[in-house]
Parts: sequence; C-alpha cells; structure tokens
Amino acid sequence: MSARWPKLSQDGVPERGVVLVDFYQASCAPCRAFEPRLEAFARRHAGELRVLQVDVDEDLVTAQQFGVQSLPTLIVFRDGAEQARLDGLIGDDDLDAALSSAR
Repeated sequence: MSARWPKLSQDGVPERGVVLVDFYQASCAPCRAFEPRLEAFARRHAGELRVLQVDVDEDLVTAQQFGVQSLPTLIVFRDGAEQARLDGLIGDDDLDAALSSAR
C-alpha cells in the first residue's frame, strides 16, 4: 500500500473545510482491503472533502495524539474540529454518514 494522498502535515488538520484523515499501516491487511473503497469514495465526493494520510509506522506520534488504537481509522474534521471517527471494518454507508455529519 502506498500513500495516495498527501500526508498530514506537522501543522495538523487544516482549519478550513472538510478533511478526512486516513490512519493506516502498509502491513495492515484490512487497510489494504479498504483502500480501493476509500479511493472510490474520494472520487465520488471530489471537491467536497480533502483526504490526508498518516502512516502510523512513519508517524506514530501523530496517531497517538489523535488517540488511534486500531487500523484503519478514519477521522473526519470540519473546520479543524472532529466530526466523526470510524475504525476497523468500515462500510460505504459509514463513510457517507461520516461525511454527512461534517457538512
């Protein structure tokens, strides 16, 4: 699994708009299985949200700061505030509901 989206910067979550942060690990089988669905979701909602990634192997400190305990974990932010958190087996309906909660 390779990073498809920009990494979350040291500045943290952008203060404007809807941002989905994907916490993943390259060796995580559920993360790899989820990747195509996340890509399709991002395409369907292009222009509505920005997707950023955190590889927990490369940036464990950030994952700890956000309280990530299982993978994959997705956190949806609106204007810098957390609106929804999904982890483990994430369904398409869960993604749609998380985005709706951030609008």
